[in-house]
Amino acid sequence: MKRFAAFLLAFLAASALLSAQNGEIDLDKEFFSLPENLTPEMLDTINIPTHVKPNDYWIMGVHGGVTALYGSFNPTRTVSPWFHYPVYGFSITRYATLLATFPVVGMELGFQHTYEGYKFKENKQTHTTPSIRGAYQVVMEVPEVYLLTHGHYDIGEYAKILLKAGLYGGYRLNIHREGPWVESGLEDAFHETDNRMTYGTQFALGFGLMFDPIEIHLLAQLKWGWSSYFQPDYLSPYYYRYAYPLDLAITLGVYYQLTPRHGHTRAQLRRMARQIVGE
Repeated sequence: MKRFAAFLLAFLAASALLSAQNGEIDLDKEFFSLPENLTPEMLDTINIPTHVKPNDYWIMGVHGGVTALYGSFNPTRTVSPWFHYPVYGFSITRYATLLATFPVVGMELGFQHTYEGYKFKENKQTHTTPSIRGAYQVVMEVPEVYLLTHGHYDIGEYAKILLKAGLYGGYRLNIHREGPWVESGLEDAFHETDNRMTYGTQFALGFGLMFDPIEIHLLAQLKWGWSSYFQPDYLSPYYYRYAYPLDLAITLGVYYQLTPRHGHTRAQLRRMARQIVGE
């Protein structure tokens, strides 16, 4: 299942790049000419589009926010959301036209500083709190890189809905454990059975405002990790236990359009002028 998901995301990202324009400009599509004998009846039949299809364009920006740490455990343990900040990062995004017809896709490459971990809560029936190596709560600082495929739906000229899915990978820099019975020497140290590498899938749903050349994106970002916090036989070679990251982050980002969302750059206008003169 994980391999299929990775293959599907890679295919969608490649499709976004392959479907991008190659820089050639079709003058017949860019301009139109009126007939010599123009009548009022003919003018009434001309349809003027209310929404102009956006270009294949680039944006770059920064984002920041907060993340809620949950975690997914086997055997099951009761957890409560544990908020940590700051979450921050930057990214560059290429928007493209799918199948040369639908301007609804894109691909984003970025870096992010975030956190992973968990916080157990008391079982109301047994009045006990679960722990791992004597710790009730654990937090780790994680820098990561990610590659996301975009889907977006523009609402009028100034707003859009964003949907993202992709892969991420990072490294757990440090760790802090809290609890009355934390094993000696492990309060701020990794054990030899702990996994330092982290990777998995990342999904996001959000809303964007566009005031060319500035865009503002508000996103809810869900991360599902595929790398357990520790090796499954960390406690005993006869019993397997898993603990995977499961985090939800809320971020606000500001982005700058490196190329225009509508219209043409000066270089494109010069190219069009040369084409007109040449033809």
